[in-house]
Amino acid sequence: MSIRWSLLSSLKVVARSSHCATITPAGQLLLYSGELTPRVPVKGSVHVLDLGTNNASWRVLSAVPAAALSDVPQPRVGASAVFDPKENSLYVWGGRGGVDMAPLDRLQSGIWKAHIGDANLQSDGNLSWERVPCANEGGQEAPAPRSYHASVLAGGKLYIHAGCPACGRLAALHAFNFTSNKWEQCADAPNEPRGGTAIAAVTLPSTSTAHEEVIIRFGGFAGYELPKLDDTDALPPLDIYIPSTNSWTIVHPAADSAHKFPGPRSVHGLVPFTIPASAASSLGGTKVPIALLYYGERDASALGHAGAGKFWDDVWLLLASPSANPASAELQWKKLEVKGESPTPRGWFPPASYVTSEGKTRVVLTGGLLGTNDRSQEVWVGDVEL
Repeated sequence: MSIRWSLLSSLKVVARSSHCATITPAGQLLLYSGELTPRVPVKGSVHVLDLGTNNASWRVLSAVPAAALSDVPQPRVGASAVFDPKENSLYVWGGRGGVDMAPLDRLQSGIWKAHIGDANLQSDGNLSWERVPCANEGGQEAPAPRSYHASVLAGGKLYIHAGCPACGRLAALHAFNFTSNKWEQCADAPNEPRGGTAIAAVTLPSTSTAHEEVIIRFGGFAGYELPKLDDTDALPPLDIYIPSTNSWTIVHPAADSAHKFPGPRSVHGLVPFTIPASAASSLGGTKVPIALLYYGERDASALGHAGAGKFWDDVWLLLASPSANPASAELQWKKLEVKGESPTPRGWFPPASYVTSEGKTRVVLTGGLLGTNDRSQEVWVGDVEL
């Protein structure tokens, strides 16, 4: 198994880290906010790049309010974004901003929604933003403002997990129900509260007819890179949240026979990975890939957010065998061989991927913080060969 990276764009104006990146089903990359210099948010425009063509030209969409006297999301650092294909909409939540880089207030934290029409994807122009109403935003069920959290869409809900509030770190998980416009407080995740973690919504292969979408989590930062392993031969944990039971379970995927398993990391990539049915039959055996883990920070800088630490440049597939339930899932790590040129080690970038019309998953790496303490201006796309 291998991955081949392709450099699609290298443009100074999109250099950044701690930003948001989502991709439409048609393969248009949407890049939002982040920082070029530490603690200074870049402009809040959305930059658009078509990943499926050889044309590396960007379009810029300037933020405008959807209605008179309303607001737009402020530029921010350490926010999260998801794209809902059913609504053709970009959703942004959280982040920090201002001179002191404190978490944004509840109004600015979100949820912010921008409808992405075909016209938005063809040329420069404006992008209308609206603040999604929430019936219980001031209650205990709502997530506290924060940054460097993780978010996914699963089962029609927006999940917000972990991150850094005004003080400390969090283990909380919240879900926003778009039907009722209400937040729900879910079960806290196990182990250390953390920032810079990564989650992905995946469907585990099942021995029954039911295939529930679950949320998997790996890594993060709790004053040290996670997961913390006291025994060098111990298998690192992978946490799984099961929405139907509002519970977490911890599994320990088997090691790659040659390369063991991914090391502790934060501000890294973790995305769902699916393959066409025809490709699954050619793999042999019963294991199928469900997620892909890539890059991230391996050692934090002594300067904190003002400096660059050490970074990974590896890529791992997470394989799964059919099981009766998520708690009994049999998982295994498989390190991918890199063919050709590849991105230099980096972290502090948002996970991103999309599925082509042929059913193949493409992983995307945008920007990020390099070991030189520079922000990358590159966009790479990775194609996996099974």
